[in-house]
Amino acid sequence: MTDISGAYLLSDQGLGLLSQLFKSAGEGMIIFDGDGKIVAANPRSEEQFGWVEKELIGETAEKLIPVPIRAKHMEYRNHFSEQPAVRSMGAGRDLQALRKDGSTFPVEISLTYMKHEEKMLVVAFVTDITVRKAQEKQLEKYAADLERKVRERTHELEHSNMGLQSQIQERKLAEKALKKSLLDLKKAEKEMLKSLEKEKELSELKSRFVSMASHEFRTPLTTIASSASLIRKYPERDQQDKREKHIDRISNSVKNLTASLNDFLSMEKLESGVIQVNKTSFSLHALLKEMIQELSPALKKGQEIIGELDADLNLVSDSHLLKNLLYNLVSNASKYSAEGKRIILATQNGPRTVKISVSDQGIGIPLAEQKNLFERFYRAANATNIQGTGLGLHIVRKYADLLDGSIEYESYEGEGSTFSLQLPINKA
Repeated sequence: MTDISGAYLLSDQGLGLLSQLFKSAGEGMIIFDGDGKIVAANPRSEEQFGWVEKELIGETAEKLIPVPIRAKHMEYRNHFSEQPAVRSMGAGRDLQALRKDGSTFPVEISLTYMKHEEKMLVVAFVTDITVRKAQEKQLEKYAADLERKVRERTHELEHSNMGLQSQIQERKLAEKALKKSLLDLKKAEKEMLKSLEKEKELSELKSRFVSMASHEFRTPLTTIASSASLIRKYPERDQQDKREKHIDRISNSVKNLTASLNDFLSMEKLESGVIQVNKTSFSLHALLKEMIQELSPALKKGQEIIGELDADLNLVSDSHLLKNLLYNLVSNASKYSAEGKRIILATQNGPRTVKISVSDQGIGIPLAEQKNLFERFYRAANATNIQGTGLGLHIVRKYADLLDGSIEYESYEGEGSTFSLQLPINKA
């Protein structure tokens, strides 16, 4: 018997890890039974609401809801019990939660459900977005102040020394600079809004990969925090080598975080069908040589990419998608190979197709696990200690489908792997 909360027992012996994740999760997690009564609450939710778990056990969700909307919330809860589904709450409207002291705070909530001993349990993931709301308001104020300053400055220029040609020219140059600043501001605002949208998309995916994200993000973040703290201990000039060591650790951790996020975002775009294929004619050799130049600095020490290229040809395909696909394969080849190993990038032309292969001398894939190779979040047993999301080859297969191609592989554990992409040439 393993207990998740200290108040609610689950019978599956294999849930020890889940119990630890439940207790150490950075988001509030509250578990309800089919009648909407609380059966477990993790430490983070205790911090958010001010109630300790034993005070919440047996209470309904409405205890955590502001009084004016409790009746409406009961309707939502009853509807969810009748038609349970994984969903997010709060899209397009503000949600408020109630603390023990009577104060409220803005939240985002994701719901999922599961069956345990023939009974339905509902899991709510609670995110306190107080800081984000404050940042959004600050951004709006900042934008308004900048626009007001632009208007004031433009007004001053329009009424200053209109009779002098040199000053008129200066005013035009100033207006041009101000307009550029305004455009830059609009662009920055647009990028900020786009980032916020991406954050919401990732929040909706959260319930599907809690355990994966907990490992992939917490490890590099812990490294960053540790190194940032240690850097402060080396203030002297002759300690630069020690500072650089920790700066490199921070840089590598940020790089790993970025790679993980890119995998999650690429998967979401592929699943939602927003990626468009834009086929043009381009030189295959030029694309591959450009890719080799860009990836070589990121390889491990002593690794190199060897090109074994057949005759050049003009390929009619989407060069951007093709490049992303090959980036994934070459990055995997480097990641799963030791220092000093070669990576072979080869092409073989046929009458109607071209085969592009990436070969490495890495750890290889166990034969028994190869059938699961392209599944989402799947990682072979011999790769669990290597940073990765388990999404790379899933994305590669999706890209190959979009390009009307096929992906094949040959791999032997301890000897290396070869992944081959077959594409139609589509000569004009």
